Amino acid sequence: MKNSIKLVTFSIGILSMGLSLSSCTKQKEMQQQIELLQTQHADFGKKIQALTNQVNSVTNDMNQVKQIFPQMTGVIEAQKGALDRLDSRVTEMESRSSKGKAAAGKMSNHSMQKKGKH
Repeated sequence: MKNSIKLVTFSIGILSMGLSLSSCTKQKEMQQQIELLQTQHADFGKKIQALTNQVNSVTNDMNQVKQIFPQMTGVIEAQKGALDRLDSRVTEMESRSSKGKAAAGKMSNHSMQKKGKH
């Protein structure tokens, strides 16, 4: 019986070594995959942080635009009003100028007619 116990123990030992050797290779592969995934996870974390910083920067810029926009609108409206007044004055001046030329032309024609009658 001692021989059979020795034989069973020896067989279990050999089987254990065979199983542990094959699992050792698989365990190394698994560890390599885990390390690769950890590295990728760290890289993704850095990328996410960089994108978060960019989004925060754009958000801050948009907030500044929102604050400046009403001021810009007021300035543009004031400039539009000034341009409208200027346009009105130019139109008025052109109108006066053309009326003055027409009146001067009539006077010139009238004075020429008087000279012709003499």
